[in-house]
Amino acid sequence: MLDRFWIAPALTAAVLTVSYGVGFLFYGNALTVFTADWNALDLTTYACYLALFFSLFRHRGDYATKTEKRNFALFCFFALSAFLREAGIQHWLASSDTTAFKIKFFTNPNNPLFEKVASALCLTAVGAAFAYTMFLYLSPAFRGLFKKYAGSWTIITLLGCGALCKITDRIPSNLRKAGFFLPKDGLAQGIIETAEETLETMLPVLAILALAQFHKNKGSFFPPAKRVTEPPRSES
Repeated sequence: MLDRFWIAPALTAAVLTVSYGVGFLFYGNALTVFTADWNALDLTTYACYLALFFSLFRHRGDYATKTEKRNFALFCFFALSAFLREAGIQHWLASSDTTAFKIKFFTNPNNPLFEKVASALCLTAVGAAFAYTMFLYLSPAFRGLFKKYAGSWTIITLLGCGALCKITDRIPSNLRKAGFFLPKDGLAQGIIETAEETLETMLPVLAILALAQFHKNKGSFFPPAKRVTEPPRSES
């Protein structure tokens, strides 16, 4: 089953369906309670991150070569960064603002300089690691996507969930800018928040899936790189 290319998107769709089913069944129209901090969906996300850290520890022996060890280090870095982001590090770094990871935080003269420096260092570290990883593996992942490599589909699905999280998060504010105001505790707001929070839950879930796929078959991630052979030299 882990070698099926469709397992990651199918799992994502299934979890979204279950999440909405549980939300409507137990919370009715009060979906914002379902997605509130330290409620059912939020606690589920934290539990999934704990499971991810356990999986990283369990599968650490699968990464033996120099390249694999580098990939494992990047995997651990991104897992920790995502967990801290979920736990609210962007709020910890700002003593007088709502978040430290927005442009307005850096342009606000009332925010302390050391907080801006700390936030900039965090963003630079994550951004540099992400750019480096995308440079190495985004192209092979897309090649594997079209060739139905299960690992490539998992990676692209994970990246897609991350992008959709951000897009979904911006929907209420974008609607406000357009003149449409959603009731804070209304059904529409709850539907949007459920999608966002469930997609955030899928990040550690898909990471666990990727670890399991790599453990089962290291060749399920990327197609072999094309080797360029030099033409034989003519001897004079």
